[in-house]
Amino acid sequence: MRERVCVTGIGMITPIKPFQGMDEFWNALCSGEDAIKKIKPPMFNHDKEWLMASIDLSDFPNPVSPEDKLQFLVEKAFTMARDDAHLQGDQTIGLSIGTVLGNVLCKEKRLMEQRTYHRGYYPENESLSYITSHLVSKYKVNGPGITVSTACASGTDAIGVAARKIFAGKADCMIAGGVDVLSDFAITGFHAFQAITEEKVRPFDKNRSGLAFGEGAAFVVLESERCAVRRKAKIYGSFLGYASRADAHHMTGPHKEGRGLAHAITQALLQANLKPDEIDYINAHGTGTVYNDLMETKAIKKALGNAAYDIPISSTKSMLGHSFGAAGVIEAICCLLSMNTRTIPPTINFQECDPACDLDYVPNIARRHQVKVALSLSAGFGGQNSALVFGEL
Repeated sequence: MRERVCVTGIGMITPIKPFQGMDEFWNALCSGEDAIKKIKPPMFNHDKEWLMASIDLSDFPNPVSPEDKLQFLVEKAFTMARDDAHLQGDQTIGLSIGTVLGNVLCKEKRLMEQRTYHRGYYPENESLSYITSHLVSKYKVNGPGITVSTACASGTDAIGVAARKIFAGKADCMIAGGVDVLSDFAITGFHAFQAITEEKVRPFDKNRSGLAFGEGAAFVVLESERCAVRRKAKIYGSFLGYASRADAHHMTGPHKEGRGLAHAITQALLQANLKPDEIDYINAHGTGTVYNDLMETKAIKKALGNAAYDIPISSTKSMLGHSFGAAGVIEAICCLLSMNTRTIPPTINFQECDPACDLDYVPNIARRHQVKVALSLSAGFGGQNSALVFGEL
């Protein structure tokens, strides 16, 4: 029997109560605070406003330029998680970060200034793995250093990959996280797909019309149970299972029956040695797009059978928007906080039931509920689907 992996630290910065602490974030989220509003894109100068959940530069504790936003957020969330875990210097600590676009604002600034690549010029801070390399160097991370980019499942996969490193004995501890910031590049691409809503984000609602972008950075500290118990660390919960499965279907559209996501759920539960009726809560991918929410509902029912109808499900993207690489880690932390507070956050803006989306989506009001086992789901372009299972120790 393999040794268990525990979560001993959490840290994140989101558009809801940024830089104000975890309790403030959780209370606001469970109260249904909506961070999504109409704002202009972060870099290029044009008049159109989009519904987005932004961490305003005016909220930062120190002056930060737009192109430095990602690095500041990731350092802050990383140190929050590390300090929350009270890590010791004799541990072999690794790092795993999920991101979709990396430091994309630096690229956009270069384009605005019409700077081009030339001989001898290498924009190091534009590489996808830059933020991982930066943290490894600055904070003397002495274990594995990994960058994961699997579309919108990146943060979830970063946690799963990190846990596997501990199981394999490659590290005593892994700090796993995700980060992405708002960018004109993402807005332009998703607008072309007609995936961005002009109204409220309404996951699973009959009148849902698309997603809104968000941004943020989030990290969890994963540690072998042996190390956590030895140093008497606070434990938020246990990592029980993880699986990643591809649709093998289309570069952008999800498989309509949720083939890949259903398989990921099934395999994650198999690894956790759990039955569907042992799940107490699901934090859904829940973007608010017509096809994704329908696909996810089908996948949950396919994987869990009749038990799916009794499990409360919520989409925190209804309040936070879709923060790409950060989303999976933020949602994993929401699962852990649900276990520790016995409270499930709501899916806000839910007004009318969709007969095809007929599960319990915790509409509009948070719910008191004992959560011993929680499931976190992510789905991304290219049919990247991932599932995480967390449980009480």
